[in-house]
Amino acid sequence: MIRFLTILLLVSVLSLPTYAKDAPEAVQDSSSGMSFTEVLSWPFIHIIQPFFGMLVYPVSAPLHYAIDNGVAEKAVDLITFGEKRNILIYPSFNLKPGSTTMLGGCYRHRNLFLQGDYAVAEGHFYANSDIDLKLRYSKQSLFGKSLYGAVIAAAYLDRDNSFVIPGTRESFAQADTTVFVETMLGFPLTESRNLNFSLGAEIDFHIVDFTDTKDTVLDDPKFPIVDRGLYQNHFEIPVYVNLVFDNLDFPYAPSRGHRLSIKGSYVFVGKYAGIDADDFSKAGLAHAQLVDGGKNHDYVRAELFYQTYFFIGKAEKYVLSAKEARKTRKFYTDFSLNEALRVWRPENLVETLFERRVLAFQYRFLGMWEMEKGGAPYTAYPGLNARYPLRGYSGSWASPFIMGFSAEYRWPIDRLVDGVVFDEYAMISDKINHWSKKNLYNSWGFGVRVRKPDMYLFRMQFAFHGWHGISMILTIAPEFR
Repeated sequence: MIRFLTILLLVSVLSLPTYAKDAPEAVQDSSSGMSFTEVLSWPFIHIIQPFFGMLVYPVSAPLHYAIDNGVAEKAVDLITFGEKRNILIYPSFNLKPGSTTMLGGCYRHRNLFLQGDYAVAEGHFYANSDIDLKLRYSKQSLFGKSLYGAVIAAAYLDRDNSFVIPGTRESFAQADTTVFVETMLGFPLTESRNLNFSLGAEIDFHIVDFTDTKDTVLDDPKFPIVDRGLYQNHFEIPVYVNLVFDNLDFPYAPSRGHRLSIKGSYVFVGKYAGIDADDFSKAGLAHAQLVDGGKNHDYVRAELFYQTYFFIGKAEKYVLSAKEARKTRKFYTDFSLNEALRVWRPENLVETLFERRVLAFQYRFLGMWEMEKGGAPYTAYPGLNARYPLRGYSGSWASPFIMGFSAEYRWPIDRLVDGVVFDEYAMISDKINHWSKKNLYNSWGFGVRVRKPDMYLFRMQFAFHGWHGISMILTIAPEFR
């Protein structure tokens, strides 16, 4: 947390408002030959400014251009269609090394058939010819009642999907085609609709095989294929209930309020099948067996996350109006002496750090309990990765129990753009009452997020774990669930 506050203080100078007052003339210190203000500003000009200027430059240059030319607003207008502007069509992409590089598109349509419905269709094509497709249809005020429901169908054709051995970061690849259908029904428990209860079920088909190369096949009696469903076909039927409290002022640009979700699932798992004797002998699996081991593969899964947002400042709201956005479009990345002095004058420092800012916090817990020890499939284990979030790590852990805490400091750069500084911690454990500092991980970083108040567009962030390594994140997925 100390590192988070330090980073918050330093990076916040990049968000200096354009209305800061000019610095007073320097006061000469006759004994040293330097003015008092020159002495005070020296570390900021010669150490802090160059360091953060170097870190922020990859983001600041294109961001500065985008803000000056209204790229975000023009992009939203470009992808919005319909007489009521209720249709969004836009491309999506992920530029990373290897087969995770992808191109795709998304179609969103509000009030497609009926008032209050929402349809989403998206698909992606990957560098190694993998494909994923997803359809979602939801409807508010079902049957004229205070009910809402959704149906989701998806298919993931992934020839180099990976799984992680629990308690480690050791991963192995397997070809996995997953098809699932989910249905959900919910209703509010209060007139304000802040508290909602939902229940749902889905059926997942996992059609699994060895990879094309077969050079990373797991053969370990401590994690037997016969019990974990590795390289074998099976189906799962999760049945869940979910209780959600949400009083945020905006879903994707929240500045006040809380969100709490408690979800419990019981997952029915079918028998494993699909690999024959020839496949085993070719892969050289000495310990593998040909049939399901007969264990009960069912498991229970629980998830809890809590988010809270605090607004700092005298303004009435966090989201900028068009007039306010025009006043804040200068986003400083390089500082002269006078600009550094303006930042660190006491009255401007308070303005810089504590006017129209948001502190965001999230706690998240995931847990899994097997019905029979050693029998749950590999899909049962929660994963700790960049989406948890633990943004400084590109790999992931798998463990029966995971919990994490994230803190973010956000400020508006433009109507659709936020600056963000974050610090986050996470732990894994094999037992719910056996947490150890040896399994504590941390990442921190900064970047930008682009959103409308009711729609998330994308984020670009740089993340570090400790002071080692760097991860660049460019994704359409929000930081928090």
